[in-house]
Amino acid sequence: MNTSTCTDSIITETSSITANDDIEKNITGIIITINKLKHYAFLKRIDNETKPHIFAREASIIKNDHRPNFYIGDKSSKGFEAININIMEINPYRIPKLTKKNK
Repeated sequence: MNTSTCTDSIITETSSITANDDIEKNITGIIITINKLKHYAFLKRIDNETKPHIFAREASIIKNDHRPNFYIGDKSSKGFEAININIMEINPYRIPKLTKKNK
């Protein structure tokens, strides 16, 4: 399985749609789990740690570095899903490397 876990490696800024369709803005979070094979990640909220983690697809990352936005869309089977993600900070030295298993 191509899944890795990291802390403090990528910080994002977001907006969120709650169950009442209210949009929360200026939410920040850290990617805590990445599955590169299936192109998704889970984000841990920094602004309100009592709220659940957020599911994010790689396709939702915006390639514009000048406007950090990140919205949470519909709730999926994996939790709330992030859309329009802008990466604000990357520290590649904090992302753990997966080790190869010998057969």
